[in-house]
Amino acid sequence: MIAPNYLAKHIVGFNVIDCDIRDRNTFYLLARRDYTQDPSWNDSKEPPSEGRLQKRALSLRLNNPDEKKWGVARLDGLDMSLCAMTFRPEANLVVMDIASKVWMNSTATNGFEPPMQAKYQGGLLAGAITKLKCFGEHVFSCAHGRGIFVRHDVSSWHLVGNELTFAYVAGTSRNFGFEDFDAVSPTDVVAVGGAGDVWEFNGQTWRQCAFPTTWGLSAVCCGGDGEVYVCAGGGTIYRGRGDRWTRVAEGDFTLPFKDMVWYEDKLWCTSDYGLWTFDGKSLEEADVPSGVKICSGNLATRDGVLLVAGYGGAAFKRDGQWTEIFHDYALRELASKPK
Repeated sequence: MIAPNYLAKHIVGFNVIDCDIRDRNTFYLLARRDYTQDPSWNDSKEPPSEGRLQKRALSLRLNNPDEKKWGVARLDGLDMSLCAMTFRPEANLVVMDIASKVWMNSTATNGFEPPMQAKYQGGLLAGAITKLKCFGEHVFSCAHGRGIFVRHDVSSWHLVGNELTFAYVAGTSRNFGFEDFDAVSPTDVVAVGGAGDVWEFNGQTWRQCAFPTTWGLSAVCCGGDGEVYVCAGGGTIYRGRGDRWTRVAEGDFTLPFKDMVWYEDKLWCTSDYGLWTFDGKSLEEADVPSGVKICSGNLATRDGVLLVAGYGGAAFKRDGQWTEIFHDYALRELASKPK
């Protein structure tokens, strides 16, 4: 583990819910208080509201001495949250909740930024924020109401492309909406969600793609091989572009894939239950150390690094070598020992 004595006091009692990479020596973890670990908790109690559960943004700087490797920001008042890097107007971590409220440790603000305006308020946001990602220098978000937004500055979010509309029918909201998106470039973006709801952006306008299934879509990755990969249902993978899609892997998992990224010439997929790879021919359980497998849940890649983080801990691969950052069970044991 990396500087466990310094990390334990910040993360014991919390679960990692997202992660990102600034560079090959600097990583971020977003954690959420696990109220089920409170000594007074029992299942007969009413769970606290999400806004009352503290979030923590943890930074890991590998080149620092142990006592300065870990940093933490304690965030209150956020709903279910996501994180991603931005490099404009400055390099920093952005945390955003599903209502689009933002926190960033910036010299330009006191940390929190107001949410985007909803459509009923005259704004552009429809539905909950579902994913946050960095492309190039900017951070982007997507929402259930078929919207993708790019952040240009403090509290300055702009709609990507034309506004998309839909005919809402009562009880059919799951038929549309963006759960995930990925991009080759600012003029080549793919967004997926709902019941086979796939759209492509060419730099000017969005176009809905014909997709061969009405299963729920949970994740998308623009592969380094020029193809786009989409997760449908419980881990089934489709590959293609535009209106051309082929089912290339069958999945029958309890949970759909949450994240898919391209690393070392193959597709990496994860959910809270595991980590898999697809090499173009078959979907296989990832050939990684057992201490890495238990860290499944979220993926990030940048600057030659693959970061895996979840309820069980965190690990990264760099220069062909896996390093286990921490394991939740080990930190709990450490924290429980008498001082």
